[in-house]
Amino acid sequence: MVSPRKNYLDELARIQQRINALFEQALLSTSFDERELSPPGTWAPAVDVLETDDSYLVQAELPGVRREDIQLHAEERRLEISGRRQPLDEHRNFLRMERSYGPFRRVLDLTDPIDVDAVTAAFEQGMLRVTVPKRRGAGTKIVPRQEG
Repeated sequence: MVSPRKNYLDELARIQQRINALFEQALLSTSFDERELSPPGTWAPAVDVLETDDSYLVQAELPGVRREDIQLHAEERRLEISGRRQPLDEHRNFLRMERSYGPFRRVLDLTDPIDVDAVTAAFEQGMLRVTVPKRRGAGTKIVPRQEG
């Protein structure tokens, strides 16, 4: 039997995640197309960004999102991931609904200019992996940081 204390802690963790998501939504720019029926930024997928010497590696958790519902837009120093997660069944009476549906948007401001034409992406089992090469030339040079 699960202790009541564990149930309360689990519920508090879910509340904290929801509060964090609401703060992130409030801080995100919301320039969705006016044709959107539901408010922009209904949910924000978890994203990891790793940097190597020559690229950025972005991983976004998009469970339940179809490949055709994902858009990527890259420019100078910015990568935008957006799309929509469709509800599985809109005509059910939910007793509890903890997953978010509707549009999402994540905008990642990167420190170095990127090679927009060389961005690649793969989507498998709800995980989007984007490789964003840094642009070489045009004054961009990666200099290792000196310690000491």
